[in-house]
Amino acid sequence: MEELLPNADEQSLWIYRSFGTFLLFGGIYVALMLGLLHHRNPPNRRALTATISSRAWSTPELGLALALLFLLHILATLVVLAFFDSSTTRIALSGILSYAASFAIITRINHKRGGSWAAGFGLGGRHMKTLLLSPVFYLGTIPFLMLATAVWHLLLEQVFGMEIELQEAMQFIAQGSLWIRVLFILMAVVAAPLFEELVFRGLLFPYLVKHTGLAGGILLVSMLFALMHLHTASLVPIFLLSAALCIAYWRTGSLWVSIGMHAIFNATSILALILMG
Repeated sequence: MEELLPNADEQSLWIYRSFGTFLLFGGIYVALMLGLLHHRNPPNRRALTATISSRAWSTPELGLALALLFLLHILATLVVLAFFDSSTTRIALSGILSYAASFAIITRINHKRGGSWAAGFGLGGRHMKTLLLSPVFYLGTIPFLMLATAVWHLLLEQVFGMEIELQEAMQFIAQGSLWIRVLFILMAVVAAPLFEELVFRGLLFPYLVKHTGLAGGILLVSMLFALMHLHTASLVPIFLLSAALCIAYWRTGSLWVSIGMHAIFNATSILALILMG
């Protein structure tokens, strides 16, 4: 991220590098420990995959949900366009309306099909303790994300001659007014992890696992997740993040873990941006 903020002072750079070093070495240690635990206590792959597959919605149910989500997003965008002039305000409010409406749709369809949050997504109250695993899985993923980001950015710059830029939401956080910054931070840390995990890990992942197997489900949902962000510089890192989120959900059976990981990832990215001044 240093190349994205060339005007940062030396103190900010030192703080940022120290923060990154802590995440890197802490992540390496956690990744090694997770690998050791996995080797000593290998999971029952068939049982875990069967649990995820059993949560898959039918093709008509999933198709209806996705169609309604798309239409609600278009409607929210049109409504905001009609009443607001600021582009940042439009993006923020249309996102909030889309998230809220989409959550209502998923809740309604899940209720009609006789499912519960616990049975359908591992989001019951008794599952909330798995949130404590989110920082652990996040740290274990960090070294791979850092390496992938460095290699991918180098490839884009040196081979394709592309200039690396921040994602649009991060630009608003870095340069927007106070209320815009607060709004986008809340969206990134609270709303986006909940909504995106419900759709990609909660709905698409089980469906794809059921029809293509575990590896196919992870690959396809991660490709869709990365492409959905429409940001070339983040394509490979977001793909790997999605794969880690899928594995964490598969391993624990609770969507709370991937929601927590997603929120921590976004929060630490924002914190790194703030540390850079």
